[in-house]
Amino acid sequence: MELAIAVGLIAILVGVVAAGGGMMGRCRVQRETQAVDSLRVASQNYLTPPNLTYAGISIEDLKTEGLLPQSFDPDGSNGFGGDYTVAANTDDETKLDISLANVPASAADDLSSAFQAKAEATAYDAANKQWTATF
Repeated sequence: MELAIAVGLIAILVGVVAAGGGMMGRCRVQRETQAVDSLRVASQNYLTPPNLTYAGISIEDLKTEGLLPQSFDPDGSNGFGGDYTVAANTDDETKLDISLANVPASAADDLSSAFQAKAEATAYDAANKQWTATF
């Protein structure tokens, strides 16, 4: 009887821990969705004369222009412990690529779903664990 109670308690604890891990993952994805939206808006505001394309854009440029806080550090600060990157799309400099490094595949799928209607395209490089949205 005592063994059955102990096994039951362990099963409950494992269920709670597993559910908590899933919730943490969803919170990270939500946080990164908001961060990418903020980077996109800042980058769109960057497009004023003399900046008519995204050529040469970087997070440092956005900070210099006052479009991001000076305290924003893109290195290792995303919810997955990776970097944020903002750059002109290599095929079309009128488009913007925002990338997150160190993103697990399941989170990349969730991010892509979140940006399905907002981004022109999303891509995931599984070898480098890098997720990118093109706007």
